[in-house]
This record gives sequence, C-alpha cells and structure tokens, in this order.
Amino acid sequence: MDRYVSQDISGWTELRVHGVSGTPPETELCHPAVALVAGDRLAGFYRRIWECARGAPDRPDFRREGYAWGKLTSGDNSRALWLLLLPFMFLNLAYYMDPGHRVVGGHTRVVPERNAVQRLLALSLTGTYVLAATSVSMDLVAWQCGAHTGPSQPTCSSGGFWLNWLHYGWLDSTGRHLAVASIVPLALVGLLWWTARRTWATMEAQQVPQVDRVADVRLPLEDRRLWNGRGPVRKLRALHVAGALALVGVLLLAPLLPGADLTTLSHGGTWHPAAAVVRNLLLLALLLVVALVVAWVPLVKDRDRPGQDAPRTDDDGDLYRILPWLVAALVACALAVACWGAANAGPTDTTAGTTALPWQTGAVRWLLIAQGALLVLLAASHVVRGTARTTPADRDVLGNPGFPRPAWGGMSMAGVALLATLLATALAAGVTLRVAEMLGAPTVPGHSTGDQRPLVVSIVYFWAAVCALALVVVALLLAARAWAGMRRGRAEQLHHVEAFYPPGDVRTAPRGRRRHIAGVWARARGLGPAAESALGLLLLAAAVIVAAGVALDLALGTRLVTDGSRWLTTAANLVLTGLVAGLLWAGRQAYRNESFRRTVGILWDVGTFWPRATHPFAPPCYAERTVPDLLTRLEHLTGTTGEHREHREHPEPQEPQIPRGGRVLLSCHSQGSVIGAAVLMQANTAAGVRTALLTYGCPLTGLYARFFPAYFDAGAVHRLGQLLAHEEGELPAPGEDPGLAKDTRWYNLYRASDPIGGWVVRDTAPLRPGDPLRRGDRQLLDPMKLCKQPGDTCYQPPKGHSDYFSDPAFDACVRDLVGGGTGPRLIAPPPTAVPVVLSESVDGAAPVTQARL
Repeated sequence: MDRYVSQDISGWTELRVHGVSGTPPETELCHPAVALVAGDRLAGFYRRIWECARGAPDRPDFRREGYAWGKLTSGDNSRALWLLLLPFMFLNLAYYMDPGHRVVGGHTRVVPERNAVQRLLALSLTGTYVLAATSVSMDLVAWQCGAHTGPSQPTCSSGGFWLNWLHYGWLDSTGRHLAVASIVPLALVGLLWWTARRTWATMEAQQVPQVDRVADVRLPLEDRRLWNGRGPVRKLRALHVAGALALVGVLLLAPLLPGADLTTLSHGGTWHPAAAVVRNLLLLALLLVVALVVAWVPLVKDRDRPGQDAPRTDDDGDLYRILPWLVAALVACALAVACWGAANAGPTDTTAGTTALPWQTGAVRWLLIAQGALLVLLAASHVVRGTARTTPADRDVLGNPGFPRPAWGGMSMAGVALLATLLATALAAGVTLRVAEMLGAPTVPGHSTGDQRPLVVSIVYFWAAVCALALVVVALLLAARAWAGMRRGRAEQLHHVEAFYPPGDVRTAPRGRRRHIAGVWARARGLGPAAESALGLLLLAAAVIVAAGVALDLALGTRLVTDGSRWLTTAANLVLTGLVAGLLWAGRQAYRNESFRRTVGILWDVGTFWPRATHPFAPPCYAERTVPDLLTRLEHLTGTTGEHREHREHPEPQEPQIPRGGRVLLSCHSQGSVIGAAVLMQANTAAGVRTALLTYGCPLTGLYARFFPAYFDAGAVHRLGQLLAHEEGELPAPGEDPGLAKDTRWYNLYRASDPIGGWVVRDTAPLRPGDPLRRGDRQLLDPMKLCKQPGDTCYQPPKGHSDYFSDPAFDACVRDLVGGGTGPRLIAPPPTAVPVVLSESVDGAAPVTQARL
C-alpha cells in the first residue's frame, strides 16, 4: 500500500523538540506511524505517515514534524556506565556556572585565572582516577600481595585465579609484577581516550553552520564558538592522555630506583649498567612530561568562531595528535626495562609487602593538597572579582524584581567544583579500601591486623572515608528538612486550589481531593527551592567537614587507624563501598531495565547539555549535535540557508524578496526548551524572523537562570523575546520598555504541578475556559477538572511535567502563533482521528496495527 509523508516546506511547520527521558517520535507526534525525513536513528527529524495525501492533516499550509534526540543520552545500554564519569561532568558544569562569562567585542570572554584553575582541577581529577587504578593493581596486588613473605605471615585472600599469575616462575620478580599490573591503569587511560574520541566522532562532530562575518553577538549564548569546541577539546584530550600515561610510567619505575650502590634493586636483583641508565633517563623524561602537561593545560587556546575559512576537518598532524603516542612509546620502553632490566631479579623481596608502593602515597597526598589549593583559589576569585553577574538593573529589564538571582550568592561554580572533587576522591578511596578489604586488612605501616594480611593504604583514604560518613549523616538530615519544608507549603497551595477552580466545583469536590491536589502543587513548587537549599547547605557542610578532616589528619595522622575505634573506620568504608556499588548497580539496572535506563538518561539530559570545556573525558555533549541539526533544519524549512543577518544602525531599503520556504513554529518541551532557546539565539540568519516559539514545562528560569546566570539571566530572556518580536530586515534594538513585547511570537505554558517547568518572565494566574490568550507566560490548571466527569468513576490525575498536548490551551496557542502576527491564518487544529495504518516502529520492531480512534 502506498503511504503519504508530506515533504512540503511552504506554509507553517510545527517542529516539536522533546525533553528529558528520550520521548519516542510516535509519542512526540501523537501518531502511531512516523517516517525519518532527515538526520539518522541517533538524532533525526520525523513526520507522520498517512494512507494517502487526500484528507491528511499534513497539508501544504501546515504540517507537524518532530526532532527525536533521546538516543544521544539514553539510547545505548552502555551509556549508563557514564555514571562513573560524574565528577568530570560536574566540573564541566561548574565552568558554565561562572557568572564572569560575558561578551566583549563580539566574543565571549572568561575570567583568565578561573579558567586556568578549572583546567588544572580537571587535570587533577584525571590523576585521581589514575592513582585509584594504580593503587589497586600496582600497589595492593603487584607490590604488596606479590611480595614473598615468610611462612608464618598471612597471604592475600579472596584473590582466586586473578592472583595466581603472581606465582608464575617467569613473572616472579617485582619489575614484572608491576609491569603486568600496570596494564590496568593503562587500560583505563586507553578506554577514556577511545571513548572520548568515539563519542566526539558520533555525537559532537556535527559541523556548525558557518558564518562569514561577525554577527551581532551580545550574549554568550549567541556566540557560535560555544558549539565549535573541536580544537580545544582535542588538545585537552591529548594533554590529559599524555599526563595520565606518564603518571603510570613514573609509578612503574619509581619502585625500581637503585640502592646505595646505584645498581641494586629493592628485592636484591642487579641491573645491567646500560639498563640502569635507560631506566633513569626514562624516569626523568616521564617526570618532565608530567610537569609540561601541568604547565601546558592552562595555555590551550579557546574556541574559534566557525567561518568559511576555518571549517571543521579531521585532526591536523600537529604535536597534539602525536603527543600521546610519544608518551605511550616512553611507557612501552619503561615496561621493557621493568621486565628485562635486572639480570637476576629473584624472589628475595625485603621492601615490597611491608610498605605502600613507593611514591604512590606521596602522589595521592600531594594531589589532594593541590586540589584543595585550587578550590581555595577558585572561591577566592569569586570574592575578589565578584560573584553574581546579575544586578537589579539586569532583572528590571523584564519588569520583574522577583526574577531569580544566581544560586548560592553566585558561588555555584565553586560549590559544584567542590562536589566534583569530593565525588572523585570518594570513588578512589572507596575502590581502594574495598579491594584492600577483599584481599586482606587495610591498615597503615606498623599496625598489626592479626591473622589477616596487612595491606598498607594511604591514611588520606581513611580520612576521606570518615568525612564521607559524616557527609552522609548531614545529607540525611538535610533531606528530611527539605521534605518537611515541601509539605509545609500545602496550606498555601490549598488556598490557591480553592481560588483557581470554579466556585461550584470547589463546593462539590471533597476536601480530600482538594488537599491531594494542593499536596501535588506544594511538592512541585517546593522541590526546586528545597533541593537547591539542601545541596547548598550540604556543600557548605562538606567544606567545613573537609577542613576539619585536614586539621585532624595533621594532628592525629595514622592514630585514626591505630588508636581509633574499629567500628568508625568500618562504617566509613561501608559508606564508600555503598557509593561505588550504587553507581555500578545503577549501570547494571540501566542495562537490564529500559525504564530505569531512561530515568538515568534524565541526569545526562541536564548535565550534558553544555559542551566539554574543562574536562575532555566528561560525558559527551548532545547539544553539539542537536543545535547544529536544528539550525540547519530551521534554515531549510524557512528557505533561508546562507542568508546571514548583519546588524546595521541604518539598514538600507531593499526590494521585498519572495521567500523560498515557509515559517516554523518551534514547539519545545522541558529540556527541549533550553535547546530551542539556544538555537534561536544562535540563528543569526533570516530564519529567526520566520520562527515562532512555544515552550511548555520549561526550566529556563527555575533552573538555568539560577545556576547559569551568564547564559540564561533576565537579559538573555529579554534578548530572546526581542529576537522573536523583530521584523525581517533589521535586528531589534535594546528595548526601553520592560518585559516582552506584545507581538513577541512566544508562548510559555506551565503548571503548578510541574516540578521541572515554570514561568519564564513572571508568574500568572491559571487560564480558564473563555479567557483571552496573551503572549508570554500562561499557567494551565492541572488537573483540568476538579470533580469527576459524567460517565467517569475516577478523578483526573495531575499530569505534572508530561502530556501538555492534551490541554486545549496548547492547540489554542498553536492556532494563535501560526494564524496571527506575520504568518498566514491557520487551518483548524489537527484532528484527533487517525486512519488505520500499519507501521514499523523507529527501532525496527514488528509492524503494529492501529485502530481508528
């Protein structure tokens, strides 16, 4: 049977962009049969399939199209394991929370010292992961469990087959033990390297539409350099890989340093003279690489503006491309020296097994000291350079003095950077202590562990575990406080319920029904402020607890283990073990449970919107694919490809041009609203003046304006309103009147029951049947009916963040935007009846028969 899929671009196209959780295109388009018309299965544009063209709602003057991008964040089972990269993601988020980002001369400028500190902190987090891997494999397994002890001394337990190799005759030497064990941290670095390159090629290498002149950029979100991060990300990736590989090489050679006679191994073997020279030169070279990487990372050039003279191409053959391979060659030489450098490295170990791996404990301690110093510098920069970028004058541009201020007094960047560092340290300490518990008993030098094999672990990890235990207690108290606070708002919301619904329904509905709705509204309205307050207090408590931990470490040192209560360290170890196990469990559930995988994807939808800026191993940014996709599609649907706008004080009169394309209603839900706002701010072509915007469940003000004030403050909202109000041929000038213009082509729908979405400019009373539509924010009653409807034994449930399409106000806003203003009058709303069709789902499942509704 022939099928009909509209290919028109004239008239109006309602282009829907879904939000969190990866909505399928069939659900997005409210139609059981869809066809891919552009893009691919990872992120593509879909239109509805009809039996024939005659009578189909998709007509030359109006059609519906959906952009499905959910598989960029939750489509692959293995992506749930990116939970282990949470510290990298949080640190990347912290970069965009900096209120100091601003546009100067058409280019986004950052605070230089903050940028340098954040890049060094990102490099230190990579070091934390590498040191965790070397601590487990090279220190605990190869150096300590692989040591030859006396017959009366206990051996490592619970190792099983994966420790048998330590007793193979041809591997029975310290150097070869370390060489084999170094495969684990080297594999970790290789996996991070490969994943970063692969995700860039598949998700972030989409070419940004190029500009041949500097556009009228006033805000950071308008700068197309934001989505053109190939150059700096590639360079940072090369430096991180080189530094991580060099660190492994250093810890491989450090235990094999000579004794007093410069030729004796710690376990009694004798070096060949030539091998000893090579060993020393390799160690110096690897140390030099580490130092150069630390000095080089802050100097990497920032992003370039995409232009006709600088398109995205494959990696250039420069030093950044070959640097990791050069360091890998040095590490390969170090492996060879460790395996074959000693002439008679025998099993007469006298040092290994009684202490930690040389330089391992020192590296962990100095890395944490450096991270603490960097965090202090970051916080001090806020105090010296100022915190909140948004001023009262900025908020007055919308005529709403109550517009949200930056969260935590503008200190969110430092707070989230602290969170990233704490989480990375907790993961490293948790893995190390858990493995030590499996193989023996974690302890400090000189402390007896009875009949269990003593395994020396850095005292820093013990203190980290104790701090984590204290933080868990504080977190539970703050969670209880936040939950109680949300419940206290039910009385106020009950008053709103009784005021907003018709008086007759309020008198008829049972009080339990009204209290239930009030409770839903109270939890939704209170969730954001409660979570923000609780997280802020938790980070403040974390800073105090960490400072106290440092002071106690200096005062008590190893007495925490030797003289402290055994239950304290055991409970602390269990907390860290639970953290690691919880992340692994979440990854496993995401692999086995599709709904859970979609839930995990919500976290990435929010956290990976921003491009990788400071940490190249952070989870990939889906916006570097979605924004170029939508920009290109917007230009195609409006017939404005290549027509770049240029700001002129006195535009020259031009002959009217016959448009080659149509107009677009960008219909965005939830996180899709953020993507849509970014697209329209980036659309420096004639496409912007041929586009209207409808947002629903929008988190711009409630979340992004508070935590990313440099990108989504009141000025950005006002600027977006200007771009949606100006006419073809000229750019809007800064408005003198506060608020959005009456002719702004923008509706924002929200509900009191929606915990994610909310108003953008100001809160409004809910729309009632018969109320006239006005552009801007419009609150919808949810549920729409307070009482049971005739023929129905159940009450309408609150819909919260989903199913905005079912509200009659949605179609009314579509008709107004498409039928009013500069666009043609719209036909009636699309009918609800759909013909019987046989379709193949997007995922290639078997055809499904859909009945006529």
